[in-house]
Amino acid sequence: MTIKEIKEDVKNTLSDFRYRHSLRVAEEAKKLAICYSCDEETAYVAGLIHDIAKDFTEEENWQAIEEYQLDSSLMDEEFKRVAHASIGAKVAKARYHVSDEICAAVCYHSIGHSTMTLLDKIVFVADKIGRQCDTPSLKQIKNVAYQDLDSAIYLILKRQKEKLENIGRKMHPDSLQLMNQLNQTLMK
Repeated sequence: MTIKEIKEDVKNTLSDFRYRHSLRVAEEAKKLAICYSCDEETAYVAGLIHDIAKDFTEEENWQAIEEYQLDSSLMDEEFKRVAHASIGAKVAKARYHVSDEICAAVCYHSIGHSTMTLLDKIVFVADKIGRQCDTPSLKQIKNVAYQDLDSAIYLILKRQKEKLENIGRKMHPDSLQLMNQLNQTLMK
């Protein structure tokens, strides 16, 4: 599929709010890709489709889990808010026939993982800074993102952890592992 066809399908699949967010993330991913010498078209497409399953109903999520033989623990109450990423990676592969590299970036855009590729990092960060509102903390992360992706990811994860703790929730184990790994690396 062409980018134009993918964009049209994404527009028809997502809510208007989610579609506009996806466009912002795609543009931010493209800018970060240019900054870090990554393929900008690949980053744009990954950013564009990163939330393709975000508006799925619970029933659609269960259907996708069954169809793609995903682990049913994706729908556990504690982490089902990020299930769209794993489901979206499978939907993206089936619907758009994108590369495994793009699918991995879609899969890990919410929680990250300890061996993230450059594209994974770009889409992860673009998703967090490609927002409509520009709070002071978001502006700070955005500035850091164009200097050092790892530092930006660490700041994002630290902020997420604080927000989750404030509402009595736990951070995903993969996110926590990544945050601790980055903390050790950045402190050297």
